[in-house]
Amino acid sequence: MGKNWRIIGLLLLVLTAAVSYFWWHTMNWTGEMTPLRAHFDGTCDTVEGVVGAEDIVIDHENQLAFISSHDRRNRAQSGAIWIMPLGAPQTAHPMNITGYDTALFSPHGIDLWIGEDGVRRLFVVEHGDWSQSRIVIFRIENGELVFDHAVTDDLIKRPNDVAAAGENAFYTTNDLGAPYGSRAEFFEVLLQKSKGSVAYFDGVSTRIVADKIGYANGVAISGDGTSVYVGTSGDQSVQFYARDVKTGALSQQDEVFLHTGVDNIDIDEDGTLWVAAHPKLLTFSKHAKDGAIRSPSQVLRIDPDGKTIREVYLSLGDPLSASSIAARAGNTLLVGGVFDPRVLVCTMDNPTP
Repeated sequence: MGKNWRIIGLLLLVLTAAVSYFWWHTMNWTGEMTPLRAHFDGTCDTVEGVVGAEDIVIDHENQLAFISSHDRRNRAQSGAIWIMPLGAPQTAHPMNITGYDTALFSPHGIDLWIGEDGVRRLFVVEHGDWSQSRIVIFRIENGELVFDHAVTDDLIKRPNDVAAAGENAFYTTNDLGAPYGSRAEFFEVLLQKSKGSVAYFDGVSTRIVADKIGYANGVAISGDGTSVYVGTSGDQSVQFYARDVKTGALSQQDEVFLHTGVDNIDIDEDGTLWVAAHPKLLTFSKHAKDGAIRSPSQVLRIDPDGKTIREVYLSLGDPLSASSIAARAGNTLLVGGVFDPRVLVCTMDNPTP
């Protein structure tokens, strides 16, 4: 009997050690043990009423911002695309949409394509009733969105963000490999399974061009079309890919680890990457269920040549929680979040290092 008790005691000790290590590892990689200090060299105002501004893209020529908005805690309510003049942000308003049923409109990641003829197309990740997510392409005409066409494919399983690569071509991230709402979804995140991917649609067919990614989130393409950047929330990095302009194929060149939950990526006119992130992922998860629990917002600036990284903005959750996008034009920085009913319009004292 004594020997059996010793074995049981040893097993309990091993189990306790394993559980303790798993707890420590989880708290560490989710950032819950990391102390934060709020800072920003500049001033910020808010534009109220834009609920869940998950993604923002800027038309630099026309000085307009397009904002993907949806109340993600109340999916019965339809979302919208807002337009914001950078010179008069308080006049932002939802855009009229024609030719598309917006009863269950649930926009997520967005991107802008400007053709050689000047025609502008807005690419939108649209979840609708979640039975079949799709990429919807709208033409921007006279300040309205006119439906052009939508793309669905079995390889576009869980689209999170989209990067326009042509009039009808795009890259989109599948954040996880598990189906929406499944138990496997929870364990894939908790156990840091790298089952996310990047799909490429060339205008005719879709194929996977990058895989084994830990929660593939934001995706962006450089101005010259030769580089693609993928933000990962699980791997906590930005992956750098060289792009074959003719075939769309990607070849990973580098990975910059940021030790934070990377969300969307914006590339400004200088080619600089602006990355929004969630430095405390468990707190973010709690915030998703309860808006009273505030989640830190973080914005990082990355030089794609020298790979220099600078934390530009950090708040502990106010005035905006859970930053998911930061888009820069001149000394103006727009910051949106996944759930809050506002957009930050910030003026930076020093937008470059």
